[in-house]
Amino acid sequence: MSLSRIPLVAGLLIIAFVIQEAFINRINFFLGGFAFYLAFSIAWILKEDRSTAVLVGFISGLIADLSPTLEAPFGLWMLVMTGFAFVLTTYVRGSLDPNLSPLTLSVVTAAASAVALILFLIFGAILGQDVAPLNAVIREISGNTFWSFLLSPLVIPFALKMHNLSLTARER
Repeated sequence: MSLSRIPLVAGLLIIAFVIQEAFINRINFFLGGFAFYLAFSIAWILKEDRSTAVLVGFISGLIADLSPTLEAPFGLWMLVMTGFAFVLTTYVRGSLDPNLSPLTLSVVTAAASAVALILFLIFGAILGQDVAPLNAVIREISGNTFWSFLLSPLVIPFALKMHNLSLTARER
């Protein structure tokens, strides 16, 4: 990724984060919530090459750590998203079809969202963060997976348009 692209990528991720914090978090979803920012970041990461995806994962994790409602150690989302972006682009994306059909992107985004939340929970517990009861965790993660799968056809085109907007003429 070129250095001139980094501020644009960070700005677009901040816009997605503000949408999550200002609007999506205010909606009372059945069975839990919907992590728009997480689905947006995962869809973006799936379209990047490995080194750029790790950088996007780091930036998106840094922005997620700035959430005023987060009660976790600073840097936990950064750790999860950086490592998860590497694993996602190295192992998962390599086994998918090169064109990434919309249904494939929806399924992978929903599953990856659930895995990222589980990793966040596990690493948070290792670092001493309080963990909710198991039934609440299962309800929240399954609800997020359901809403991610249901709403990802709306999120993914937005993420892909923002991704294409951030590309330079040489990268297109």
